[in-house]
Amino acid sequence: MRNRVSYVAQRHYDVRRGRCDWETVSHALQEPLLACLRSFDARHSQIHPRRISGDTEWALDDIAALKQFTESHFRTQMTSDDWVLAGRYMNIAHSDCIAKMWTLNTFQMTPQLYSQIAEFRQAGLLWPTICSKATSCSPDILRFAYSTTSKDKVQKLRRPKAQFRISKHQHWTEDEDKHLTDLLSQFDNGRDIDWNYISKTIGHSKNACRYRRILLMRSQKSREASQSSSPDMSTKSDSPLAYTAPKRLRA
Repeated sequence: MRNRVSYVAQRHYDVRRGRCDWETVSHALQEPLLACLRSFDARHSQIHPRRISGDTEWALDDIAALKQFTESHFRTQMTSDDWVLAGRYMNIAHSDCIAKMWTLNTFQMTPQLYSQIAEFRQAGLLWPTICSKATSCSPDILRFAYSTTSKDKVQKLRRPKAQFRISKHQHWTEDEDKHLTDLLSQFDNGRDIDWNYISKTIGHSKNACRYRRILLMRSQKSREASQSSSPDMSTKSDSPLAYTAPKRLRA
């Protein structure tokens, strides 16, 4: 099954879009789409995942495809394994998919913002300029939200409930946490941290590594507080940032 899926996926790879037509692959193999994604192994094909940094704009059809895929196949909170499948579907690192959906779900289009964007568009302003004047979100998210908002319903806009509760630290594994802790221990007292080196070594963005470090530091303080309150737990780790898995935050 793995070899068949990889072979058919290679045949239906769209070079222009940079991803496979997984619906066609599923139809050709007569297998469910998610089953094909689970069986796909990039090592048996010449398909290489796209790496899109946090500052890079997505194409609108990529945002639409990711949104449609997640809404069609996952109606509840997505797990890390589900996001890995979404990454294979988009041929993009799953951490980048999580970051993009996080931004999309937290963006709020209001009637005032819609009218302001319409005025800027009529004046001939480009999307980067509109973003700098109207909102702080990325141009691709603003373009997608504006293009998918009906003009007739703009006055009835309400903040939609996010279909998926996405946690910024959801896609970190325990091994990655330990690896981050080991890398941070190379820097004295958290000063002059080379975030570019850490980001390339672990495979997460610089902002994700910084945010994860904050969570680990909070969990370390909680652990030290619990140890100080317990007489029989007075041992202290020599590591500047000992690993303790942080509790999941409620969305």
